[in-house]
Amino acid sequence: MSTYPPRSSEMIAVVSRTGEIRERHRGEITVHAGLSRYLRTAARVELPTPVCFAWDTSPDPATLPKEPDPDRPRILRVRIAPAGRPSGGCHVEVRPFTPEERSGLTGRELQVLTLVACGLTNPDIATRLTVSRRTAATHVERLLHKLGVTSRAAATAIALDRDLFTLPVRGDLVGLPSLGPLRLEAAVRDNPGSPSHPTPRRRVTRPRPLMIGAVYPSAGDWRGDGLQMEQGTRLAVDEINERGGVAGRRIEHVPLRVNIQDGRAIQHAIERLVGEDVDAITTGYTLQRSRDSLSAQFLPAASAGSPLLHHSTSASAADLIADESDTFSNVFQVCGPESVYGIGFVRTLTTLRDSGAWRPTSNRLQVFDTDDTDMRTFTPSAMEAAERAGWRPTVEHINSFSPDWTTVIQRIRDLDPAAVMVAHFTAAELAAFVRKFRRDPSDALLYALYSPSVPQFLDQADGLAEGMLWATVSGLYGDDFGHQFERRFLQRFGSTSGMSSAGIRYDMIHLLAAAWSQCDSPHDTEEVNRVLRRIVHRGVNGSYHFGSVDQTNLVYPDQTTDPSIAQAHLVYQVQDGHHHIIAPAPYSTAPFRPTA
Repeated sequence: MSTYPPRSSEMIAVVSRTGEIRERHRGEITVHAGLSRYLRTAARVELPTPVCFAWDTSPDPATLPKEPDPDRPRILRVRIAPAGRPSGGCHVEVRPFTPEERSGLTGRELQVLTLVACGLTNPDIATRLTVSRRTAATHVERLLHKLGVTSRAAATAIALDRDLFTLPVRGDLVGLPSLGPLRLEAAVRDNPGSPSHPTPRRRVTRPRPLMIGAVYPSAGDWRGDGLQMEQGTRLAVDEINERGGVAGRRIEHVPLRVNIQDGRAIQHAIERLVGEDVDAITTGYTLQRSRDSLSAQFLPAASAGSPLLHHSTSASAADLIADESDTFSNVFQVCGPESVYGIGFVRTLTTLRDSGAWRPTSNRLQVFDTDDTDMRTFTPSAMEAAERAGWRPTVEHINSFSPDWTTVIQRIRDLDPAAVMVAHFTAAELAAFVRKFRRDPSDALLYALYSPSVPQFLDQADGLAEGMLWATVSGLYGDDFGHQFERRFLQRFGSTSGMSSAGIRYDMIHLLAAAWSQCDSPHDTEEVNRVLRRIVHRGVNGSYHFGSVDQTNLVYPDQTTDPSIAQAHLVYQVQDGHHHIIAPAPYSTAPFRPTA
């Protein structure tokens, strides 16, 4: 037998030939569901030589707990040796199989390696694991890379040398080689019970659940918005499962929380979810949105082929997907790009002015856009639209994370514009700006982007946001769909939903469920992606359709005049301490209210 890794001489259990397990510490082995049956079988059949294998302690996905026990090692290394005495039986050693010892392979990759070592092809592996051929090929490619080899034969040699065979084996054993761990697997299947240990009742097999991996902001000013995203996801998953799932398949939610300021952290989170063999991935916004950074973040999911839905509001992402459609055909942006915000600002002010609802003090507009070139909101197209409408815009740039609000306010005093647009996407920072601005009142109409959608904003602004306008390209509609969602959210979590993130994550889950329900096999990622490009879904944040070359949802009315295939570019006004939609028609819930 192999000597890798070094074995402990400490025996932690003895199993008698009659199947009695005597543990050094109570529950040390029997706590791991299913493993006891393998040990009793090994003792009963009197193995001639020691057998070593990996054991994944994860339960069947259909019965996965919502929060796994963090103190229990997931992958174990099991060694069973003959007791060497007349009474028979075996000695057992079980200990955690560290990631270093198993070359960083995940539980799913260990399963794939076992099937590779059994001589199976990628299509055979895909069939046994109920995944697409592309996913199976990706797993094989990744495990070869982790093992540092280029051939399946070399991977097989390492699996044998390092005891990486993993039990139980998925699928039947017909045609598989008679290796030590596989002989034990065959014995378990041929002798499932004994007089002293009756055969358990046959389990009713359930379809494999559909796994949705989700990445959320974990810290800083974005943590509260991350909670909104997660709650919206959980509400959608619970509702779908209560209705019987998708064609009888439950949905399981696999959340990961990361620092969204770190593109590599997001990339690693997506890599981890791919390693868990999830069926789809959802992500929120990322603060590293250059083309190269987005490409690196999306590539792990692109390699696996699983659909990735994100709401990064990124023109860079739309351009990347359009230009490299062969690579990123599985990546969908569920809201419009941030580049339409400036156009919406000009359109809204022009409509208010021309309708007589607002009487601007001048034709001067002041825009404080982000200094991040990958997140610009006031584009040359917005500048041209403003000038055509008779406005004179001035554009300056502010730090994306720590803006100097004192200087910003002084610049507003110097120019004395009719309206000011502030492109800053952190609720706490924007609230700080509003508090400073209100200390020395100005006639300028305040117009912000997205940040007030976070529920904490109004409290953080200390009631001083009254009368300000703000916009989002993905916001909760004020119709029956939106109101019913708000009521269910409040009932489920005891708190109010925000005006954007909770609804968009809720819609993303229902989008995936709608696509899966139209596929012959929801695990066929290519078919799922084709359906996602074809369907139209009406959610609580509007309508979704990814038929364009950049697979980015359209914005009404700035990119299309058809609201049935787009999300409305909603403009809200804070009135009496609440958010009311004032544009565009027909989605307004209140008229614009001039400020005193």
